[in-house]
Amino acid sequence: MGWQDPWLVRIEDTQGRVHGAGTMLDGQYVLTCAHVVEEAVEAGRGAGREVRVRIAGRPDDAYPATVVDSCWQPPLPDQRGDVAVLALPSAVPGAPRARIRRTWQHDEMVRIFGFPAGTDNGQLVNARIASYDFTGERVQLDAVLEQRVDRGFSGAAALAANGEILGVIAVVRAPLAESSWMIAVRTLYKYASAVLDGHLASRPSEGLPSHWPPPQVPEVLDDPVRLALTRRLVGWLASGGPGGVCAIGGGGAVALTSRLVGLTVPGYRRAAPDGTVSGAPPGTVPPLGEVDAAVDATGRTTEQIARQLAESLSLLTDRVTDELFHQLEELGSPIVVVVNAVDLAADPGELHYRLLEPIAARAPSIGVRLLLAYHGDPPRYVRSAVAASLGRPAAPAAPASPATRAVRGARPALAAPSGRHDGEERFGTRLDRLDRLAEEVEAAERDARVRRDHLAPRILGTPPPQVAAAAALAVRLRVLRDAGPAAAGPALRGWLPAELDTCEETATRSLARARRLSAECTALLARRNRARGRLDAYRSEAAARGLIEELGESYEAARRLLYSGGCDLPLAELRVEEYHRAVRREIDGRQA
Repeated sequence: MGWQDPWLVRIEDTQGRVHGAGTMLDGQYVLTCAHVVEEAVEAGRGAGREVRVRIAGRPDDAYPATVVDSCWQPPLPDQRGDVAVLALPSAVPGAPRARIRRTWQHDEMVRIFGFPAGTDNGQLVNARIASYDFTGERVQLDAVLEQRVDRGFSGAAALAANGEILGVIAVVRAPLAESSWMIAVRTLYKYASAVLDGHLASRPSEGLPSHWPPPQVPEVLDDPVRLALTRRLVGWLASGGPGGVCAIGGGGAVALTSRLVGLTVPGYRRAAPDGTVSGAPPGTVPPLGEVDAAVDATGRTTEQIARQLAESLSLLTDRVTDELFHQLEELGSPIVVVVNAVDLAADPGELHYRLLEPIAARAPSIGVRLLLAYHGDPPRYVRSAVAASLGRPAAPAAPASPATRAVRGARPALAAPSGRHDGEERFGTRLDRLDRLAEEVEAAERDARVRRDHLAPRILGTPPPQVAAAAALAVRLRVLRDAGPAAAGPALRGWLPAELDTCEETATRSLARARRLSAECTALLARRNRARGRLDAYRSEAAARGLIEELGESYEAARRLLYSGGCDLPLAELRVEEYHRAVRREIDGRQA
C-alpha cells in the first residue's frame, strides 16, 4: 500500500473474532458497515455497541470503538442504508487523513482490502465499477481477476488508484460470484455527513456560508407557486432518475436556488438561523449532499465557472471549458449541477454557448440533472426546459404554428384557443390531459435521443441535440397541480389559466420537435443504407463480369466512407455514383 492510502482496520468483537473490515478516516474515526458492527456486538455481547478495531500493521493493539450516533444507519429494506462510523476514545497518532470522492467514471478500477476466512493478514482484490442499483444507493462491482470480493470484505473501502475512497463494500454474493456491491459515497454522505463532510476530496459547492446569501425562508417561500416549485425541485434533484434540465427565472428564483443549494451543505445548515430547517414547510429541505457541483455565476468568467464545477466534481483539466462536457460524459455516477444567477455572469452569451448549452442539450443522455437560475427570464435556448418564470404571471401563449396545430389536431381536447378562461374546461381535466401529453413528450424525446446518439458518431451532419423539455415540464405540471387550489385568490387568479395555456403550448411544440428530430435521423440513416445498397448492387454487377479487381480502388473509396465512423454522406454518395459510372463504362466498352 502506498503512502496515500488510508489505514485499513479489522472490526472484531470483544473476544477477538473478525467480522469485517473498515477504514480509518483519520486517527479517531473508522468508516464501515452497520451490519458488521451489529454482528460484532451480538457475537461479543459488547456494551453500548462497542467493538474492537485492529489497525493493519499494528497487530498487537486492539482499540475499543463505539458508534457515532449521528452516523449510524442500520440496514434498511431493498438494500439501502447500512452505514456506520466508529469513534476511538483517543486519536491514534500518525494516521493519514482519508479523502472521499463523490464521483466515479465508467469502468473505473478499485482496490479492496478485506479479511476473508483463512487470511489473517488480509487479502487485496481488484474490481471494476459497473453501475448503480435501482435504489441509487449502491453500485455494482464486477470481478476482473480470479480473486473476488468474498465474505470478510464487508465494510472495506473501495479505493481509487490514488487512494481516494469511492465506496464501502456492503453486499457479498455467493463464493466466487462475479459481482459485489459497494455503498456509494452519495449514500454514505446522506447518513454520515457529520463526520464525512470533513473528508471530501473536493467540495460539492462553495459551501462556506459567506459565499451564499443566508436562507430567508419567509421571502423565498412566501407564495403558493414558490412553495410548490421548491417542493418539486427538491424532489427532482433527489430523484436519482434520468438527467434533464430545469430553468427558473425572475421573482426570487436566485434566492430560491441559493437556499436549495445551501441547505445541502452541513456547514451552511449549521450557520443558518434557528428554525431554517426545523421550521421549514414539509418537502422544502433537500437532503444533505444532494448537489454535486454548484456555482454562483455573478461576475465570473466562463473559465472560472467551468473550473469551479470541474473542481467540485474532481475533474481537473488544463482546458476545462472546452473539455468539461466530455469529462461529464465519462462519469458513471449521475450528478446534480447547479449554476445560479446565470444572466449575471461576466459574459452570459459565452457561458451559454461554450459551457451550458452543450451540457443542457445532452443532460438526459449523460445522467446530469442541471438546474439553471436567472434573475430575469430564462433565455430562448432553454425555453422548452423552463420549470418556472417567477417574475410576473405567465404570458398567454403565442398563436400556434401550423406544425403545432397539426399536433393539436390529434388532440381535440387541447385545441381550444390560447387564453381561454378556465371555466370552459375543468382545471383537473386539463391537467390530466397535460400529464398524458407530457408522457408522450418524454417518450418522443427519449426516442429522438436514442436515434440521434446512435447516428451522431456514424454520419456527419447529424441534427444537433435539443434541450429536452420532459423534466422541466413534469416539474411545471406538478407545480400547477399543487398551486391550483390556491389559485382562487386574487394573486393567482390571472396566473393559472395563462400558465395552463403556456404548458400546453410548450408540450405540443416539444412533442413536434422531438418527432421531427426522430424523423430527420431516420431519414438520414435510410439515406446511408440506400447508398450502401446501391454500392452492393453495383459490385454484384461488376462481379458478374469479372471486374472486381479492376475496379477495386474505386469501390474501396466508396466503401470506406459508407462503413466508417463520421461518414461524409454527400461525398460517399458521390463516390458510389463514380463507381457506378466506372462499372458501366467497363461493361459498355466490352460490349462495344
